[in-house]
Amino acid sequence: MILSKLSLAEELADIRAEIARLEQREAALASIEHAFPSVPVFRRGWPMQRVSSGHPAHA
Repeated sequence: MILSKLSLAEELADIRAEIARLEQREAALASIEHAFPSVPVFRRGWPMQRVSSGHPAHA
């Protein structure tokens, strides 16, 4: 029983450490976000527009 509590405490400590690491990474990325241009997610013509006949129409 003591062993399981110890391993549970260690696992919780690992999770908390990972959360802290991710929060630091998030803060670091947020601080440099303004230095990079935004990249559009969708390209023109994607997804393809379909015409009524069922054939793809190119944009």
